[in-house]
Amino acid sequence: MKGFGIPCGLPWHLADDVYVPVNSNGKFHWVLTVVALKERCIKVYDFMSSHRSNRKLFFEIQKMDTMLPKYLELCGFFEQNERTNWSVLKCYQGKNKSHPFEVSHVTGIAQQESSSLDCGIFVAAYAEFLSDELEVPSCGISVDTLRLRYASLLWNYGIVKAQNGYVSNNEDPEMRRTKKKKRS
Repeated sequence: MKGFGIPCGLPWHLADDVYVPVNSNGKFHWVLTVVALKERCIKVYDFMSSHRSNRKLFFEIQKMDTMLPKYLELCGFFEQNERTNWSVLKCYQGKNKSHPFEVSHVTGIAQQESSSLDCGIFVAAYAEFLSDELEVPSCGISVDTLRLRYASLLWNYGIVKAQNGYVSNNEDPEMRRTKKKKRS
């Protein structure tokens, strides 16, 4: 399962990496963080170099760095050894369960233009690269091409849903009856 984020319902101890988008300052900038569980590390993919020294972003990552081990300890993550024996991994040895994860800022990645609001596209693209176990590009990201690609994927998803008679993500029988009455 290398490179996969946690699909809905899959326990954390069965994934290697967990993708978490983090908002910077509650504004328009997002970064992708990858919690590499077997490395006990949070990798930060920031697509605007000017934001690397942003104190509020650093504070948000630091909160995750501190809260995550405590959450994992409380939910029994470290006792789940059927796939991974956490206690034998070098990065877990000599550390108590609530010891913070290491934070690593990934460098040498493509950057968005400082005046753009394209960080959502970058978060989606980088999550896709990483989950497909592809090298993250250092340049040459075409935001317009990615927008078209993601719009096409969403459009196709909508068409397939409509062809199969789905009316919502929620399979609420009331929603189905309401929608069918409108068709008549």
